[in-house]
This record gives sequence, C-alpha cells and structure tokens, in this order.
Amino acid sequence: MYGTGQGARTSDAQVSETTLGAWPVGVPRVYCPIVPAGGIHPLAETVGERSVEWLAGFGIFDGEESLRQQIVASRVGEAVGRAAPLASEEGLQLYSDWSAAAFAFDDFYCDMGPTSTRPDAFLEVAMRVLYRIERPEAARWDETLLSDAFVDLSRRVRSLAPTMWPSWVTGHKDWMLGSASGIARHTRAGGKPVDIADHLATRISDGAMCLNHALIELAEATRLPDELRGGPTVGAATAAAYTLVLLANDLVSYRREADAGATHTNCVAILIPPGGTVEDGMEKVVRLHDRIMSLYIRLSNQLKAIGDERLRRYIDQLSTYIRANLDWSLSAPRYQALAYGATPVSAGAVTGWSTEPSDSSLTAPPIASIAWWWEQLRSDRWSL
Repeated sequence: MYGTGQGARTSDAQVSETTLGAWPVGVPRVYCPIVPAGGIHPLAETVGERSVEWLAGFGIFDGEESLRQQIVASRVGEAVGRAAPLASEEGLQLYSDWSAAAFAFDDFYCDMGPTSTRPDAFLEVAMRVLYRIERPEAARWDETLLSDAFVDLSRRVRSLAPTMWPSWVTGHKDWMLGSASGIARHTRAGGKPVDIADHLATRISDGAMCLNHALIELAEATRLPDELRGGPTVGAATAAAYTLVLLANDLVSYRREADAGATHTNCVAILIPPGGTVEDGMEKVVRLHDRIMSLYIRLSNQLKAIGDERLRRYIDQLSTYIRANLDWSLSAPRYQALAYGATPVSAGAVTGWSTEPSDSSLTAPPIASIAWWWEQLRSDRWSL
C-alpha cells in the first residue's frame, strides 16, 4: 500500500510510469516523481458501488439518469481507495459517500445546473445546505435533496470522529465560498480576464481541497497536531500539494468542461494567451505544475528531515493524494469524452509521465498569491 504506512516516496531520482491508464492525447504529460508503493484499498470497488446506491436512496437520481451516469463515471471508490489506502472500512465508506455527494453537488449546482450561472441562486442553496450540515437535527424545508445526504454524513462524522467536527463544518463553508466565487467569475460583467493570482488564491477553496484532505485523515485515523500544521513551511507544502492535484485535474478535465461550457474555473482557459490556443494554455499549466512539483519535492524532503514521525506521515499522505489523483484521472470515465458521447480528441493514447520537469526552477514565478511558498525553502532543515 502507499500512504501513511509504507509511504508514497518522493525523490528527484525516482520516476515511475503508470500502467493503470492512458494519458489523454492532446494533453502534455506532467512531471511526477512520486512513486506509489503499489496499491489501492481492497474495498475500493465495493465502497464505490455502495456510494452510488446510498446517494440514490435520497432521490437524487429520480428523473436525473444522466446525473447517475456521471457519478458512476466518477469511480469514487477508486478515487478514495487510492487517496486513503490505509483507511478503515467505515472511514473509507464515509469518504466515498461524501465524494459522490460532492460530485453530484458540483455537477448539478456549480458547473452545469440551473444555479451555475446565477450566484444569487447558488448562495441560497449553499446557505441551506450549510445550515443543515452544521445543524443536522434541522428538517429540510425546501427541495434541495442533496442536503439530506450531507446531513447523514454530518451525523456519521460526529459519531466516527467527533474531534474532526470543526474541520468538517469549516471545510464546507470554505468550499461553498470558493464555489460561489467561481460561479461569480463565470457571470462577471464585461468579460474581464481572470488574474492567475486571484485564481490560485481561490481555487483551493473551490476544489474543496481542505475537505478532501480532512477526510483522508479521518478515514486513516490520523491528524497532524495544530502546533505542527500551523507553520508556514507546512502550509506551503500543503498548498502546493493541493494545487498540484487541481492543476492535473484541470488538464484532464478541460475537454469535458469545454463541452459543457464550464471552463471558468479551469486554469487551462485562464492561461490561454490572447490569440492563443488551448494547447498553449495546456503547455503553460504543465510548466506551472512542474515548477510547483519541483518545489513540493524539496519542501517535503525538508520537512521529513526534521525527524518527526507525525510530520512524515502527513507528508506521505499528501504525496499519496497527489499521485492517487493522477492515477485515478487516467482511468475515470468522468474525464473521457467518450463517456458523454463527444468526439474523442484522438483514437491513440500515450502512457506515463515526463521523466524531467518542463520547468525545474526553484525561484518563485511572478504570481503574488503563491510566491511565498518558495520563501519556505531553507538551508535550516529544522524550520517548520
């Protein structure tokens, strides 16, 4: 298994090619030196199947067969089974169920549903859902069926991991605020270009990264103490890991989101230069990804050198999540155009990662919101 036990290994000299899927043709390959120790949770497929049926039990798919197909195509069991291979069965099931509900919420309300172009309407839905997440005793008073699913999850979190409750509640508030920002960006007047610094500052929230990470810790029954996780070096490594997951996701999901007219929070669209092509935008995303990956490897090694077992486990979880997301993205039909009847970019496929970063610079890029990450590279290996 790879993760907090044996650990996903991160070394500049270690590069692996996946045999689990095909890197989409038309998408430049990214640099990923994180080597999985080989595995996926043995119950991954089972919990994924249960999650689809669990969500169906709330009436989510009634009259929405296409939504059910999208959730099935997301392979949530595989996603969480790779991200949390050392989870308990109960913890993995909770993470899988949340992932299914989160994908449904994102598809129905944020990207393609009736509120995806109306920030005011989205905020009304979001506040109702948030109220019930924090107060699961409250009855549903509107037609937001997904809020019942989140209430069930809240009750289970309280029972399974009560110490995670604050992270659970604040994580959802962070996610909804980020989603509202993304929808507002979609509908902003005048077509003003999105600044990359603004985008990277809000994308972690829009992508529910804090929640995903908290659920990995919950599922594997780990938690880095606040006195260790609050430092700037840990914060930089964490934010870099989250951003690597999101940039890779933007690359593989771009075609699907373009088909749906929902690229407003995709970094590929944001980085297409004036008069440029999608391929130009993808190349820029890959270079940014690889530059951040080079930083992450250094920061993770710097933090592991401190010698604290809890910190090492935390970094291994982050590294596992980065690689798990890539492996899952290569096999999930959610990101394959054929799953939705669209014309594929190409009939061919290539496998594996780039063996060298397209940009290995260890100086900060000219992006104000993330430049501080590079400031955490220190010769003093004891710095958190």
